[in-house]
Amino acid sequence: MIDWYAPLTFLPAIGLLIMSTSSFIVSLNDEIYRLEEPEDCDFAIIQLKLKQLKKLGLANVFLYISALLFMLAGLSMAFTMQTTLFHVILISGCLTTCMALVLLIIHAMKSVKIREQHLRVS
Repeated sequence: MIDWYAPLTFLPAIGLLIMSTSSFIVSLNDEIYRLEEPEDCDFAIIQLKLKQLKKLGLANVFLYISALLFMLAGLSMAFTMQTTLFHVILISGCLTTCMALVLLIIHAMKSVKIREQHLRVS
């Protein structure tokens, strides 16, 4: 049986992922802003980077939801001792974390291709 505090041990890792993803979002915003300058304006690259920004934002949302679910799982077990509710919330937290990680993996793979396209190095 899992103790009530076990899901709370995932929170620092989720927090680190949120900080990392937020850093990606900030740097991507800066990059898009620089691409919008008139002499360097490449609408195709900007569109691709905006799609990346959307994926990163969605990954961040999933990470926030998973942090909430892990916290709720721990609290549900601490206060209600209902193992079924605990397991459902815990599995939901794991699934949302996995969805966020899949989006981050897709972002990492596509960012290299977009960079190559931007620099026209194929």
